[in-house]
Amino acid sequence: MLLENVYDGNEMNKKEQIIDLDFAVSQLSGNQSLLIKLLLKFNDQYQNLGQELVVLKEKNDLKAYKEVIHTVKGVSGNLGLNALHFASKKLETSVINQNDFTELEENFVNQLNATVNKINSLANDENASADTGAEQADKSSQSILIEMLENNEFITPDKLNSLLADCAISEMEKQALHNAIGDLDYEEALSVINKNS
Repeated sequence: MLLENVYDGNEMNKKEQIIDLDFAVSQLSGNQSLLIKLLLKFNDQYQNLGQELVVLKEKNDLKAYKEVIHTVKGVSGNLGLNALHFASKKLETSVINQNDFTELEENFVNQLNATVNKINSLANDENASADTGAEQADKSSQSILIEMLENNEFITPDKLNSLLADCAISEMEKQALHNAIGDLDYEEALSVINKNS
């Protein structure tokens, strides 16, 4: 997995940490794929929050404004989105105390955007890692099968099914390979698999 803890800048300060992945994964009993799903759901729900806050502020609906910030504070805290969590905390306190929160709002929106971008980057890295892993598995299964065929090795039905399951070939070609190997026609099997390697 490519999940690594991500900091904003070189500081190892928890308040500046964009995503504390150790904490977030521990919240989900080590389930990294669930974390990625939750982070992407967070992005879907809050990526346009900056504009929504402007509208709430223009309407002078500070109650709804505070509720949204409070919700983001809780969600970001649970997901280990530290920089956003602490920015939410400061902004919420300022809104409650009816102070001028323009600068804190700007910091909050900047942290939100940085968090959304980092989540997208992590998700893309995870997808690329999964794709690369699948390609390597495909190649290694096909390579193993080709080597066994070239060496005229006996391939048990279970081994054949396992290798074919990981090969990047069509179902029709898998069936043709299965039939050829079942008939011990390794030359035919090699011609089928070599078309795809």
